[in-house]
Amino acid sequence: VGPTGGGKTVLLNTLKRAQDSLGVPTKMHTLNPKAQSVLELYGVLDPATRDWTDGLLSNIFREMNKPVPEGKDERRYIVYDGDVDALWVENMNSVMDDNKLLTLPNGERIRLNYPTCCMLYEVFDLQYASPATVSRCGMVYVDPKDLGYKPFLDSWLAGRERESPAEAGVLTGLMGKYLTPCVEYVVDGIEDKEKMLIGDPLKQIVPRTDLGLTMQLTRLLDGMLTAE
Repeated sequence: VGPTGGGKTVLLNTLKRAQDSLGVPTKMHTLNPKAQSVLELYGVLDPATRDWTDGLLSNIFREMNKPVPEGKDERRYIVYDGDVDALWVENMNSVMDDNKLLTLPNGERIRLNYPTCCMLYEVFDLQYASPATVSRCGMVYVDPKDLGYKPFLDSWLAGRERESPAEAGVLTGLMGKYLTPCVEYVVDGIEDKEKMLIGDPLKQIVPRTDLGLTMQLTRLLDGMLTAE
């Protein structure tokens, strides 16, 4: 759980690479449950012909929970990268409790092959999640302020330095002089840190984090500072 730019996706990818390096093959299926309707997600049963059509999640869930070959250690994760609300997540409550069963509209039941297969929710907040869902999940909060924008900026400047050391030196000085005060003013409302002049942060039509603003600036500079 946490705002954009906190490093949630990086943490999951790091977990996958770490397990792969330790000899535990890891598969991750990422989907946005809000990108399609509930029928497209779980499947639909034709009331006239009784024909069953698998949904996106029901198909992935069935494949991910197939038995693992004997003697082989493997990890499989289904990552729900999208908002959690009662429209789709209520059907997952039975999977997250002791039964670990997903019941589809056609009556089929698929058991979660734990601990080989696990479910991860990568969400901005839990504003629309029901207490029944929240009580079944373990929470890890990722705060963007813990990471900030400086590691990304240092990485970008290091990449520019490999192309042109002289240019990178100029950019480093300019970033320290202009970027930090601008970000502090826009995001935190700090007008003068030395004189402790602090006001209200600027109102943004689309809320942005300090990392998002920095990434936007570097993308613009990448497009403008070309060899030509």
